Amino acid sequence: MTVAATDVPDFLSEAHDRDPQILYRHLREQEPVFFHAGSNGWLVTRYDDILRILRSKDITSDNYSASIGTVYGRTLLQLDGKDHQQQRGLIQPIMTGTALANYRPIVQRVIDKLFMPAFEAAVETASRDGCEHAEIDLAQSYLQAIPISVILELLDLPRENRSDFIRWFKDLMAFVANVGGDPEPIERGLKARDELGAFARPLIAQRRAHPGEDLVSKMCHTELNGEGLTDEEVQSFITLMIVAGGETTERALGMVVLNLLRHPDQLAAVRADRSLVTTAFVETLRYSTPVNIASRTAAADIELHEVTIPAGSVIHCILGAGNRDPRKFSNPDEFNIFRQDNSTEKGFSGAADHLGFANGRHFCVGAALAKAEVEVGLNLILDHMKDVRIAEGFTPVETGLWTRGVDSLRVAFKPA
Repeated sequence: MTVAATDVPDFLSEAHDRDPQILYRHLREQEPVFFHAGSNGWLVTRYDDILRILRSKDITSDNYSASIGTVYGRTLLQLDGKDHQQQRGLIQPIMTGTALANYRPIVQRVIDKLFMPAFEAAVETASRDGCEHAEIDLAQSYLQAIPISVILELLDLPRENRSDFIRWFKDLMAFVANVGGDPEPIERGLKARDELGAFARPLIAQRRAHPGEDLVSKMCHTELNGEGLTDEEVQSFITLMIVAGGETTERALGMVVLNLLRHPDQLAAVRADRSLVTTAFVETLRYSTPVNIASRTAAADIELHEVTIPAGSVIHCILGAGNRDPRKFSNPDEFNIFRQDNSTEKGFSGAADHLGFANGRHFCVGAALAKAEVEVGLNLILDHMKDVRIAEGFTPVETGLWTRGVDSLRVAFKPA
């Protein structure tokens, strides 16, 4: 039987948003299986328990049907069993390996176009004002635009509709993040879903009739055992890529940069050895988990630490807590790209030590794309900026319950 935690912030409170690790440490050590009435779900915080749940056959993702499934449609997030195997088998080959490698030049070109104007404007302003260091908000001027810009280019969506997609992305994210059920974000999210659907349906028909090399065309024409994706499935995956792929990688990019800025010795090591860019990303996925929670539904009663989670219950696997579990990681509250218990080589596969991409059959299908975006995005900063530091007087603030990161990251630098 669990008891309420009285000396730590509530899961949905502003105090918890400021520093979630206070509650996570308490729950991991004192109440590793805790029913939280406010979210009507069970919070599970230990690494091994989370791994067991994410890999269990007695767990489903049906809880997403009534939440994000309302705006995404039926996607990999909520599918299980044969439906999930079939759709993942169709989508994964076009999101990994050689197929994704062929898109790497597009990723590079898109990110170049985002970085250089922002960089040059900051340098020009500093020169005009006679400042030794230029300043720029990396998050708002550069990093936040990377994932959605890359995705729209890979999908080859019409440039004249880019502003619509940015608006739909923001409104759909507001719907997903609306824990309190406020009516205004719900209304905007449903409107964005309908507008995106009205746009996507004729686009899918056009790509079926006249395929190109873009991801929409690939999704329209991929087959497994003689079966392909329906129009509704293609439309849902477009929405999933735009919203989930955009938000999570945006958060990860900002936190990779911030973690290195807070550890200048490790930043210097990454600058000297660019293979460590990927290692810094893997450690960030552990230390500053961008997708903080993976929710599941118990298909049968589950026993954990002498607590019974009844069938039908929603379970919130707190990935950000499991990634700081001292039972799995040494000195877990230290950001350390040189640690030996978080393998870079395994970091983008189902064998990953960290839980940043979840685990089990729902391991993130976009992991390889996120890796490419972070590698290109961070290398451009290292190539063009030296003596980078957090701008004087600026304090980065991490926020977010379901996804977590910084909305602003002001830095000072000298052009390299």
